[in-house]
Amino acid sequence: MGTLLQDIERLHLWLLAAAVCAACLVGQRAALSLLFGGGVMGVNFWLLRQLSGRLFTAEQRRPEVVLGLMLIKFTLFIGLLGLLFWRVPLDPLAFGIGATLLLVACVVSALRRPTAVEPA
Repeated sequence: MGTLLQDIERLHLWLLAAAVCAACLVGQRAALSLLFGGGVMGVNFWLLRQLSGRLFTAEQRRPEVVLGLMLIKFTLFIGLLGLLFWRVPLDPLAFGIGATLLLVACVVSALRRPTAVEPA
């Protein structure tokens, strides 16, 4: 069994694949918007995991650099998403559903993990 974050990423990919297949029945625009929403959140989650891993490792403990990189990442993501919604005809509802699948994966992965019970 992998770490919780790896389990979340794996489940997110499975949920995204299933949702995109179901959205293909509705139409190509909805499927592509859903895939893009899930993809954006998946890449964002992966980048946050990489950056936070650098923050907590002993050999690279430079929080000001990591926090600066997180601010740059956030600014670029918001800017690119704004530009994308302005220029590309996406289905906002399908994009939102795709983005929400990461939250579903987080909750399901956390509920599936066994809890440590301390002896009384």
